[in-house]
Amino acid sequence: MRRGVWLTVLSIVTVAGVIGLIGAVPVVWAGASSALSQQVAGGGVTVIATLMKAQGEATAIKLALETHSVNLDGFKWEAIATLRDENGGTYPVEAVEQASGGGHHRQAVLRFGKLSPEAKTIELIVKDVAGVKERTFRWPTTE
Repeated sequence: MRRGVWLTVLSIVTVAGVIGLIGAVPVVWAGASSALSQQVAGGGVTVIATLMKAQGEATAIKLALETHSVNLDGFKWEAIATLRDENGGTYPVEAVEQASGGGHHRQAVLRFGKLSPEAKTIELIVKDVAGVKERTFRWPTTE
């Protein structure tokens, strides 16, 4: 009987520990505009965008495409990504750097032109990836 009580207590402690660990893993939603790294899943593909630099002469965003079911090789970075500000200004991809991966895992750093001085927020729009018309990632331009 005493052994059963200890096994029950041990089981509860173990489950609580696992739940605590899972709860400690940060999850960033695309709606959380203050996070530097955000992700949106859909159509079997997760798109992860990380703001690297948003001041000075250029804005740099690391963009990753992750999947287990879709071949990602056909997507052109310049065609799927556009940056815009809240005033309607748009900034196309000016350069693709550090492109790597293939098949189910691809990533690159996308560089966009200098933002308008009036821009308070920026949105990265990723279009037409795996049947999802548009995915939006938002960041403030000031800290």
